Amino acid sequence: MPPNRWTHYLILFFGILCISWSAIFVKLADVSGLSSAFYRMFIGFIGVLPLWLFRRRPIPDLKSVALAVLCGLIFAFDIAVWNLSIMLTKAAISTLIANLAPVWVGIGAIVFLKEKPGRIFWTGTAVALFGVAIIVGINQIYNSELNAGHFLAILASFFYAIYLLIMRKGRLRLDTVTFTMISMLSSTIVLFFVALITGTPLTGFSISTWEALTGLGLISQLSGWLAINYAIAFMPPTVASVSLLSQSVFTALIAIPVLGEKLTIEEVFGAMIVLTGIFLVNKKMFKKKVAVLQEYD
Repeated sequence: MPPNRWTHYLILFFGILCISWSAIFVKLADVSGLSSAFYRMFIGFIGVLPLWLFRRRPIPDLKSVALAVLCGLIFAFDIAVWNLSIMLTKAAISTLIANLAPVWVGIGAIVFLKEKPGRIFWTGTAVALFGVAIIVGINQIYNSELNAGHFLAILASFFYAIYLLIMRKGRLRLDTVTFTMISMLSSTIVLFFVALITGTPLTGFSISTWEALTGLGLISQLSGWLAINYAIAFMPPTVASVSLLSQSVFTALIAIPVLGEKLTIEEVFGAMIVLTGIFLVNKKMFKKKVAVLQEYD
């Protein structure tokens, strides 16, 4: 595997570690899901803006800007719908359903990108999703009744898959910082109006809540998605989408020292299965040469 491709995987891994803190920060913030979603994007945007102003790379065309704006809109809808689904059903079930995103990414890659994920992709995806199901809890899945929350979680998985597919297109001519800045601004505006319409409180929080929201914006959103937005330009979205499933594993590990939670034998077993599935999907990438896109300067 060429050294630069190792670098891209390490950057993706770093990004996944950062977004793995998302659920931890949301739990520590202890506010409305829509409130944390808005500040996640707003604080992230405030963090990336000085970096963008310092670099000021030229914007090649309006089509690239439109794709970045569209990605921001889709990501905002994903977060909003996801939070609503958690309010209407069990968080564990919503987590599992939202992790269907790699399946939609695979189908979308066939239909829109003319890429054909091989048998190993579908096998690895199925294995990884089975591992996620074990972490979530088979009993919770079996005993859950179908409701509106489930449909919203499915919709969130669609939005997430569409975001990953369009993001790769948007990164063809826009550099990472510019793409991230535009998409975050777009998401912030959408979530602000969603908060206004739904009457979601955006003020009156405690110091500990603001600290958690700051971590959510700067670590999970800014650092995490800067890294992921960069790395995904160098690999198929199908590979990246399955790799992102490892987020559930790292979140569970982080929760042990931070939240005092403990992993059961089933959860450890499920984590191993998730990582096995991710390895199967990425195995081909380690064997063949893949043409990568250079960072736009």
